[in-house]
Amino acid sequence: MEEEERTPEDLHQKRYWIALNLLPELGPRRVQALLRSFESPREIFEAPPERIAEIPELKRFASRWPRMCREALHEAEAELSRLKEHKLSALTLADPDYPKPLRALDDPPPVLYVRGTYESRDELAIAIVGTRRPSSYGRRVAERLARELGAMGFTIVSGLARGIDTAAHRGALKAGARTIAVLGGGFAHFYPQENRRLGDEIAGSGAVLSEFPVELPPDRWTFPRRNRVISGLSRGTIVVEAPERSGALITARLALEQGREVFAVPGPITQETSAGVHKLIQQGAKLITDVDDVLEEFADLKRTLSARRGAAAPAPAMAGRPQPQSQPQLSPLEQGVLNALEFDPLHFNDVVERTRLSPSEVSLALLQLVMKGLVEELEGKRYAKLP
Repeated sequence: MEEEERTPEDLHQKRYWIALNLLPELGPRRVQALLRSFESPREIFEAPPERIAEIPELKRFASRWPRMCREALHEAEAELSRLKEHKLSALTLADPDYPKPLRALDDPPPVLYVRGTYESRDELAIAIVGTRRPSSYGRRVAERLARELGAMGFTIVSGLARGIDTAAHRGALKAGARTIAVLGGGFAHFYPQENRRLGDEIAGSGAVLSEFPVELPPDRWTFPRRNRVISGLSRGTIVVEAPERSGALITARLALEQGREVFAVPGPITQETSAGVHKLIQQGAKLITDVDDVLEEFADLKRTLSARRGAAAPAPAMAGRPQPQSQPQLSPLEQGVLNALEFDPLHFNDVVERTRLSPSEVSLALLQLVMKGLVEELEGKRYAKLP
């Protein structure tokens, strides 16, 4: 939803979230400590210094807390104007559309600035990352993997950097798939400038995201923060060409810490950009040579996605996912059950519990959703939403 479409009350509440994101020196982990201690961002800004001093992670900020809050709330008004100027929306942890995979992290961004749209189907995502100085082999592999995975229904996530990131986004776009770019700075300092037009294309068939305030320029510390969002949005991360000192390896480490899969594409042992990838393989990352190697780690999705790949045309502009207008009409009952499902299989009883509907109602809705091609029935009375 665009910010100008929101009610005054919506924007009033969002102002506190944006101000929370603007508080200096805190970072996502301290913000989480605040959110655990208060019921809302508004309560945080109304808290006396003595209350802040009771929170171990925030104790050193207590003496200057009132001034920090006043300045952040004032700056939040300007930030709301910048959102309109740059045609952005802001997703907060209080919004139902906030990405579920990020919400599960220990340190989720309290605010995401968005150009384009994040959709529930983007929960089925794979990150493809690598060096900014790839070989022609690396570019071809990244683009091919993105194109084939995108055609099967995966959303492709990367960082819009030069090199492998760019190739991954372009591969997804060629497949007519959704792709998400995560920036390492605010939208007013779009980086790299040469990819601004690519960013516009991505926003038209996916989203460009940043957790950073609009005017914040990219810096050495912002890219590692950005990388946790790339891995956090994705079920797995593929590293294509990375030297031993590479931001892509930070993304891989963060993916492991978040409980995600890590894949690595091997390269020539004489090539510097293979060193980091081969080290990942030695440490346990799965060596892959094609998309089938990726699917092996997602047994619950393999049959569905393989079928989609077999049905997909070879890279026409509209290949891949069906467009929204091709979706069948759903009754309120069917929509409610579909909303309760995930791409990971759920047992019938769990669906009943989530929807609070009767077993007969859920059974009828699931049958209709399977017949409409939106849900797959698996062994053991399990059901999964199709991408």
